[in-house]
Amino acid sequence: MPALEFHIDATRPHLRELAVSLEFDRAECTAGADPRGNSDAAGQVVLFLPNWTPGSYLIRDYSRHLSRVEACDSRSGEPIPCRKTSKNRYLLQVPATTARVRVSYRVYAHELSVRTADVTAGHAYWNHACVLLWPVGQPRLAAQLHIAHRADWAVACALANHAAPHASFAGDVATTTLTANDLDHVIDSPCLVGRFQRLEWQVDGVPHAAVLDGLAGVAAPNTLGADLGAIVTEVAAVFAGALPYRSYLFLCLFAGEGHGGLEHAESTTLLMSRTALTSPRGYREFLTLAAHELFHAWNVKRMRPSEFWQYDYENENYTELLWLIEGWTAYYDDLVCLRAGLMSVPDYLAALAKSINTMRASPGRHRLSLRESSFDAWIRLYRPDENSRNSSQNYYVHGSLAALCLDVLIRRTSDGTHSLDDVLRELYRGTFEHGRGYAMEDVDAAVRRCSGAETVGALHTWVGESFEPDLHGLLTAVGIRLVEREEDRPQLGIHFHSDSTKVASVQADTAAHEAGVAPGDELLAVQGLRVDAASWQETFQSVAKVEQPLELLLSRRGVITTCTAVPRPAKGTLALELDDAATPRQQQLRSAWLRQGPSSQRCEGSTEA
Repeated sequence: MPALEFHIDATRPHLRELAVSLEFDRAECTAGADPRGNSDAAGQVVLFLPNWTPGSYLIRDYSRHLSRVEACDSRSGEPIPCRKTSKNRYLLQVPATTARVRVSYRVYAHELSVRTADVTAGHAYWNHACVLLWPVGQPRLAAQLHIAHRADWAVACALANHAAPHASFAGDVATTTLTANDLDHVIDSPCLVGRFQRLEWQVDGVPHAAVLDGLAGVAAPNTLGADLGAIVTEVAAVFAGALPYRSYLFLCLFAGEGHGGLEHAESTTLLMSRTALTSPRGYREFLTLAAHELFHAWNVKRMRPSEFWQYDYENENYTELLWLIEGWTAYYDDLVCLRAGLMSVPDYLAALAKSINTMRASPGRHRLSLRESSFDAWIRLYRPDENSRNSSQNYYVHGSLAALCLDVLIRRTSDGTHSLDDVLRELYRGTFEHGRGYAMEDVDAAVRRCSGAETVGALHTWVGESFEPDLHGLLTAVGIRLVEREEDRPQLGIHFHSDSTKVASVQADTAAHEAGVAPGDELLAVQGLRVDAASWQETFQSVAKVEQPLELLLSRRGVITTCTAVPRPAKGTLALELDDAATPRQQQLRSAWLRQGPSSQRCEGSTEA
């Protein structure tokens, strides 16, 4: 019997909660107890609930959703003292006469996101980081999970691939039993219970599946299984080795709104609007999200920084390398779809142009480097405010552009014999396959072997200083033109809250910034003309002139005030186009970079179950 035995009851959706109990032998869990100063006390067991989930870098304090935690002797029912010692830790004083302990509590579950828990009449979904109390100092204990659910519901979880699930039935309730090897394994394996559509296929003989929950009558594309199979094939080709898992599961949650993904070693959770699958653009966004999270099965779930080699689930885990973990993955999600024939070259170039324009409108890239922004993810990216655009940079978007620059530079300097694919392979084989995490020195070594010391220097400039790459020079080398569409319309540099003229943010070094407009101000009139959310844009464009003073009437914290702004010309937007005048060498590099074509020949069919 596994050391830890959990019972998770998901049969009461009207309460929007999971009822959880944990049983364990006293002797197995007291040895590793660390009650912060009392670790030598006989019979003490300390349980903790994680404070965050890997892949989502913010302390989320999941314990706020726990009820009172109670303990007893599992045989006699005698209560065992249980005292909360911190926000997420519980100290049990287990008598020597107690052989086996039962701990009981409830988890409020009413947040549909990829990192939390949600129980409704239609499904139950949870990450185990939100749900399972675990003995401190015992991360290697195995666990068995008994999940009680409606008899007409099924269970989808990567854990089922390691020990065949056993189901028992009692009236309208079924119990499915899963097994986890240790703490990391169970935290990395979210669970979905419900009635869902299931697609199955194989790639290189490895089983893959996608479960589709919440479509509510919206039909998924007939090609979905084959398209996901093609993405798997292309991601595997980047790393040029066997698939690193024994099976893989896409947990697809659909709702009225929402967007997000969270990676796991043998599964991923994807959340999107259910109508996304009905339009070409929405379906393309779904596929790129799936490609992004699948890519993480290699990049961070296996190959990862040394700081992440052993997770601390109670505290922040800092690294300066999220620009590689997330940024390089964001670069490949579109590129993989292009290579799989699921995105056209014009659509791919348009996606790159959008990222470039986003970067150009982000003054924070001159204030904080990609390495610094990665380190500060815990206090910046996941806690955005009105000044975020001015004070930091997004390591997803800007990290993807740094990856683009590095890929193109490697192709140019190696005359097409190497690419960023080769860097990833070198890094993967040199670190993860040797049982260790990587540091920046390992990244440097992989880049140097593929492209030389100058390319290493360029990478350090892009990630360690202000991010201002020479995109024109780099993309010209691969036959791509940057076309700037100039705009002479006036611009203030403010962003409003939706459906209002209340200022949400002010972009640094713009007319509004220089005039002293602040977040929270409400814009009442411009040049003496009353404005609201509906009339603002038309009124502003009618009276504003570039480099001519403009009077703004504001309400600031309940006081009416005025200021004068001098609009500047709006920055033009960039578009990317194939250069018809590219040299044969440039065209050759471009063709190798933007190669396209279906790759489903490795995918051995798709079936629905």
